[in-house]
Amino acid sequence: MNYNFDWNIVSEGAPYVTISKLGIAFNMASIKKLGTPEYVMLGFDEQQMVIGVKATPEMNENDKNVYQFRERIKSNWVRIGCKDFVRYLEKLSGISFAKAVRYMADFDSENLLLIIKVTEEGDDEVADECQ
Repeated sequence: MNYNFDWNIVSEGAPYVTISKLGIAFNMASIKKLGTPEYVMLGFDEQQMVIGVKATPEMNENDKNVYQFRERIKSNWVRIGCKDFVRYLEKLSGISFAKAVRYMADFDSENLLLIIKVTEEGDDEVADECQ
């Protein structure tokens, strides 16, 4: 049998995405789920309150929804500043992100998307790097 073990899975933990008033932060496990891409695109399904993150190989100067990703890794986290979107998300969801809220992300391997379901039930333990 062939296995593809990730020997760092225990130390990295689950793939978490943290939303705070500053933006959206990704831990190393969620970064790896995306394949540690150069760039990502962010999308939002307002009906289902789901954020989608998709790796993309390049950035076009006209793309306002594409963000540098790999080169922004700092202390095993990447933060994308999107304060206006977070304020909009607060209004739609009724959730305050004044204190960071952490969500466990799912990876949709068929569509190659990291999925964050924005619900009131975030994880209480938030890493200091995200706030």
